[in-house]
Amino acid sequence: MEQFAVTALLLTALVLPIVLFWQLRSRSRLHGLMAAAIAVAAGWALNVAWAYVSQGVPTNDPAQGDTLSIAVYFGWICPSILTVLTWLVWRFKARRAA
Repeated sequence: MEQFAVTALLLTALVLPIVLFWQLRSRSRLHGLMAAAIAVAAGWALNVAWAYVSQGVPTNDPAQGDTLSIAVYFGWICPSILTVLTWLVWRFKARRAA
């Protein structure tokens, strides 16, 4: 059951930046850069939370290493890429509608 909760937290960390950016861009008057910053920060925070929680779950992988320090320093990269891809989809969708 612990492993399921950790996996759910990781999936949330991957999906939240996409959903948050899409909602902030479509429902509010936030500038695109501010909405992206909020989405990346939320994704980074959940990545760090996942790394912290995953350290307590026993695993058979000896190469897991120190996931917390990696998440703190590089946990913003994946949410940034997901946010940029979401922005590209949103931009092409808005152009087609116009």
